[in-house]
Amino acid sequence: MSLVKMNDVLQDAFRNRYAVPAFNVCNLEYAKVVIETAEQMEAPVIVAVHPTEHEYAGIEELTAIVKQLARKAKVPVVLHLDHGESLVQVAHALIHGFTSVMYDGSKQSYEQNLSQTREIARVAHAAGIPVEAELGIVGGAEGSSYVHAGGLNPDQLTDPDMAFDFVKQTGVDSLAVAIGNAHGLYRSEPRIDIERLKQIRRKVDVPLVLHGGSGTPDPVILECIQNGIAKINIASELKLAFHQGMKQAMLERPDVYEPLVILKAGCDSARELVKSKLELFQTAGKAGRII
Repeated sequence: MSLVKMNDVLQDAFRNRYAVPAFNVCNLEYAKVVIETAEQMEAPVIVAVHPTEHEYAGIEELTAIVKQLARKAKVPVVLHLDHGESLVQVAHALIHGFTSVMYDGSKQSYEQNLSQTREIARVAHAAGIPVEAELGIVGGAEGSSYVHAGGLNPDQLTDPDMAFDFVKQTGVDSLAVAIGNAHGLYRSEPRIDIERLKQIRRKVDVPLVLHGGSGTPDPVILECIQNGIAKINIASELKLAFHQGMKQAMLERPDVYEPLVILKAGCDSARELVKSKLELFQTAGKAGRII
């Protein structure tokens, strides 16, 4: 089947309390692992591409790969712009056939974020494409840069009342929230504010998004899903799994330089990671609800 729009998968997940993973991809191997594993698990899936991944692989080349794999797949596949930071980046994604876009104005003031998000939502919706926005500071988790290392700072987290106003004024289709989560690999267990998530859920009627899903404890993930999280981003864990698979292959067979052998080992390792997330998020078997 061809690509589907984000709303097609998130609305069902939101209503029925499961989550759809968004896996970041940067080349053919990552895209094949994500889409083929989702098909094996009969699960909808979101293929996310960050502007840095566009820069690495080329937006036309990477988009063509994902579109071709999606056409062959028998499960719903969303092609999503991850962390677009300008109207230009969003427009490029729309031109190249992305079926979902995210505008991240979280580094701006609330007023600037709201104004810019509203304009981007107007443009994307005119093209029939749903929009994800972000409110609050998610930040980074790697090393000493973990934004919440000294404890949760309410000023950096998503305010429930602001979330209500933001969604109402911008008309976005989903909202990424900051509840103690962070991008990257956690060096210690993150402190996720579930009570804040519950308050946001009571105020906001659109699917909620958890960025920084890599390394978040399974019980916390499940509790987040029960309280409105319908999309969970996975990037660092997928990269790590791919790296570990290739590294192990090279350690076991140091004389092998054939990329088809080394890359296959990375793909096999990454495939197990994708499968585990589809099972944990309860996405497996849900494709038939959307097709």
